[in-house]
Amino acid sequence: MTVYGLIRFDIEDFVTQESNDALEFILDIMDEFQVPASYGIVGKKAHYLDQGHRQRVLARLATKNALGFHSTTHSEHPTLSEELAEMEYQAGVQRFIERETVGVDTVTKLIKAPLYFTQPGGNWVPHTANALVQLHMPVFFSDSWNSYLITSSQPLWIEDVVHWSPPVLNPKPFAMKLPDNLDEAVEMVEKAPSQMSPRDAFMVMVHPTELVTTKFWDAVNFKFGATTATLRKAPLRSQQDRMEAFESFRAYIRHISRASDIEWTDIIQLSARLKPLQPPHLGEPDELLRALSDHGLGPIVMHGESFSAAEVVLALALYWTQATPGQELPPVKAPLQWGSDRLPLVHSFPILTIDTVKSGAKEIISQARQSRSLSRAVGTEPVSIENWAHSAFFHLMHHGQKNRAPQSFSLPLTFLKYVKEPTQLHWDWPIFPPEFQPFRLWRDTQRLAWSLKVAQYR
Repeated sequence: MTVYGLIRFDIEDFVTQESNDALEFILDIMDEFQVPASYGIVGKKAHYLDQGHRQRVLARLATKNALGFHSTTHSEHPTLSEELAEMEYQAGVQRFIERETVGVDTVTKLIKAPLYFTQPGGNWVPHTANALVQLHMPVFFSDSWNSYLITSSQPLWIEDVVHWSPPVLNPKPFAMKLPDNLDEAVEMVEKAPSQMSPRDAFMVMVHPTELVTTKFWDAVNFKFGATTATLRKAPLRSQQDRMEAFESFRAYIRHISRASDIEWTDIIQLSARLKPLQPPHLGEPDELLRALSDHGLGPIVMHGESFSAAEVVLALALYWTQATPGQELPPVKAPLQWGSDRLPLVHSFPILTIDTVKSGAKEIISQARQSRSLSRAVGTEPVSIENWAHSAFFHLMHHGQKNRAPQSFSLPLTFLKYVKEPTQLHWDWPIFPPEFQPFRLWRDTQRLAWSLKVAQYR
């Protein structure tokens, strides 16, 4: 029973020079045991490697299949979340592109073009769903600790980006506590195949700087919103402790590389095994009605094709305009705007008339064809798109029945289940200012969840 193992190195400490030695050591070990991994680097770190005459390290990173981008400046204030927290979404997308293009260009010039993005620390921002494609990085490699989306051993599409948020199977912190936690770390990986399903993915998360320091470099300099003119390197382990940590990491890679039923790969190789993102085809109405009855309004798979909640709504609209099964759906994404108030997973909506459902269906199809997005509301006296979906589903399910319709009806908005609750989010990341709670970022994530769909392997 083979599962996929991913090792991710976040190369970020641009202050502590000794972290460069740790990075070079890691490259040696990964080459020695021929284990693929994903290497995400901060733009400013690449710059300082170049300035510190570490061109050999840069050249070795260029040989890696999965080179990623870990933001331009990582923890310098304002961080990504801090700057985008109160911005209107489209303006935030443009600001993300502007500030991160600087780092992408640096990495591309000094190493090569990065192929994936990993957010720095707790800075998960929903704008990546639209910005990363424009930066030629359509893979978002998050993790169970920092993602706003649920932990999943399977990937999801969000807009045009494939989003990975696999469980992390290593102690936290990891490398900083080696060699004391070596046995625990190995055991966590070796148990993975017996605890997961075939083709599930998990990850190991490593910061090279942890092998040589006793505190995280960014907590030393940027904790709780701090900004100082002179950056201080992280406190170092003793020389003997560093050597022990290095040897423990070598032993760790040796052990896990031999673990049975684990295929070690990198995030780019694994993403290449996914079916391309494309609109699904309209199936038979009964199939969709059964899926909605079983799963609610959310990401579903029918006749081997993946549907987002937005595509499900569009399919309902097409049925109400007598569309022929078999045709490809027009591309449709999340609404450009969608409610500012929190909606519960289960909410009863009034049943609309059949005439209102039919006229709304035409609006939804028109909106999808014009802007490739789902309508926020339909009708001259606007009703929300989720209210329309509830009524469209209800009338299709009870077509021809003469019994009086109830006053209201509930179809679970299951796409909201894929977004973590605020209490589960890493807003307590030590770098954030005290009481930093970017609810607008969370609400935009809920809106974009209309576009979530299951990514399928070929």
